Amino acid sequence: MYDIIVVGAGTSGCIIASLLSKKGFNVCIIDSKKADEVGNKVCGDALISRGIDSLRFEPHKSTVMNIASALRFHAPGIKPILLKTRVFLLDRFRFGQYFLHKAIDNGSLFLDRCKALAPIVKGDKVIGIKAKVGDSKNELYAKLIIDASGINAVIRRKLPKDWFLSKSIGKNDLALSYREIRKLKRSIDTEYCEVFYDRKVVPNGYYWIFPKGDDIVNVGIGTRMNIIDYNLKERFYKNIISNPIFTESEKLSHGFGILPISPPLSCSTASGFIVIGDAAKQVNPFIGEGIRPSIISAHIAAEIIENSKNFDQDCLWDYNVEFMKRLGAKHATFAAFGSFFEKLDYKEAKVLLSVFENKSYNFDDFEDFNISLLLIIKALFKGYKQIRSILKELAIIRSVRSIYKNFPDSPNKFLEWSYKVEQFWKDYL
Repeated sequence: MYDIIVVGAGTSGCIIASLLSKKGFNVCIIDSKKADEVGNKVCGDALISRGIDSLRFEPHKSTVMNIASALRFHAPGIKPILLKTRVFLLDRFRFGQYFLHKAIDNGSLFLDRCKALAPIVKGDKVIGIKAKVGDSKNELYAKLIIDASGINAVIRRKLPKDWFLSKSIGKNDLALSYREIRKLKRSIDTEYCEVFYDRKVVPNGYYWIFPKGDDIVNVGIGTRMNIIDYNLKERFYKNIISNPIFTESEKLSHGFGILPISPPLSCSTASGFIVIGDAAKQVNPFIGEGIRPSIISAHIAAEIIENSKNFDQDCLWDYNVEFMKRLGAKHATFAAFGSFFEKLDYKEAKVLLSVFENKSYNFDDFEDFNISLLLIIKALFKGYKQIRSILKELAIIRSVRSIYKNFPDSPNKFLEWSYKVEQFWKDYL
């Protein structure tokens, strides 16, 4: 019997295993991939530094291909908007391998080609998992199971349906992306991660060009899954790869990816169980950023686990409280803002974006919505219709913040709180 079993050797899984092994816990990581495939994942490969610096976390230099200084946002008819922040552009495979081996070096046991099938539940507590290695089915037991299995949430979604954290992820809560890594014939500016909002290219999403080096880029396109009625890859080649910078470029890798883009899971714990990362819907739903939330949630969970007297729901509950405080409330706010933004026609969206065009802002202010007053003042010159719309949205944002910042400090108050949350999203989304 282990102290902890971590299901999934992705970013959050390997980091939490590494942290807990170092503290003396007997940790086992399992993953359906072979060891030498860990780290292969389709994503934007961009890690924003805000929040991880306070954890004294910085990716190892061997895993970083470039460090950009800002996100630069483009839209038709407006001048670029600059959001200043340090962005690590990662070699995603090396990044994954680095943290897997760090977890192993710290004492974790890694079982590759081991597929998690279902939780083992006794009463109201998770006590283990059923898994498959080759043709052999096994039962693995631990005092605590951590589901870090990504979008599939292979353990969480098979827990009893009346548990707080069993909510399924619907198609409306998912985004589909297609991306390629390309080697260019020319050098490009490595200072900026370029983000493009163009509804003619992708109606409910965006595309990006992120510089991983002077002549290496991560280029992709993503949109909400429930509204796709076109070929995403076809649009990628017709509208993006047709850009002259890609002339005679070489495709190094490609693939599709799925990620959650919804308000965060309201509860991520049960007795004997924690879910982290994508499996807990901890992706920023507006920009689709998942690596940074996975790192932060892994550190929060590790600290709570280390200080828990046991792994019952009452002792693990502070993980929910801390995540909501650090990221959950922000992600819920972005979910509300994203819904508002999607509902605008492009003429309205253009007016809103023009308030900020040709200026630079700190990413921290953007993430904390500290630019809302500036928006109102500038929008006064754009017409009453826009002001009314903006004021309505700011009121909604305040409501979201208030709800999530008042997350209950114990599971006894959760049902009352979650009812308010469900009613809010039912009325708004």
